[in-house]
Amino acid sequence: MNPAGALFASLLLAAQLKAPPALLTDHGSIRASTTKGTVRWTADWTMDPSSVNGRKAIRFTETGKGQYAPFPQEVQWFIEATWSADGKFFPLHFEKTIRNAQGNILAVEIKNFDRDKGTATFERRNERGVKDTSMFSAPADSLAIEGIAGILQHFPFETAGNSATVNAHILSNEPKLYDIGIESRGIERLTTAAGTKDCYKLEMVPHLGLLNVFKVFYPKSYFWFSVTAPHTWVRYQGLENGPGSPEIVIEPR
Repeated sequence: MNPAGALFASLLLAAQLKAPPALLTDHGSIRASTTKGTVRWTADWTMDPSSVNGRKAIRFTETGKGQYAPFPQEVQWFIEATWSADGKFFPLHFEKTIRNAQGNILAVEIKNFDRDKGTATFERRNERGVKDTSMFSAPADSLAIEGIAGILQHFPFETAGNSATVNAHILSNEPKLYDIGIESRGIERLTTAAGTKDCYKLEMVPHLGLLNVFKVFYPKSYFWFSVTAPHTWVRYQGLENGPGSPEIVIEPR
């Protein structure tokens, strides 16, 4: 994409994923299962308004336990994720600590985004304290995995129609920066532990450039959100923790 096109895509995303004037407080419990229904892990989550340097932000937490890739044993974890919500959403700081059943640290992952410099750093420390750090560009349309369901509640469901696409870049936990499109797939009726409701369906589609012909072989990732405002998250189906991890279904419990 030429510079003018890249700027247009960035501005379009900013318009489409605007942060609302009032941020919601919410919490819940979720369950992750294989596509055959075997439970892998459970977690509790929170979403709260916050502030960073005097500017609006939103904070997510997740406390979970169970079988989680790539760890062979059962683990427990805590995630804290902070996004800027000053006009539009932008990732800021993310930290995940994973422990074994005895409480010993197995891994710590930290992501920091600098909007002014247009950079992001990913740091991973293992149980021996060995640190590995990577740096990436962080375009204005950057997203992160942690808290993404709460951010996508603000997709332009009503105004953009069933063919809407939001273009973005997302930093995964491999770590790798992906160029993606978040594409509307219409409305489906879903039944979960929370009841039966009509949902907007979104698909996260990688942009592979010359490799787009192989897109059909890439595992698909889907999100569902209630048609009724405020479009609460209802289901996720896709890879648990990036390429090589199992495909799972996450729903409220």
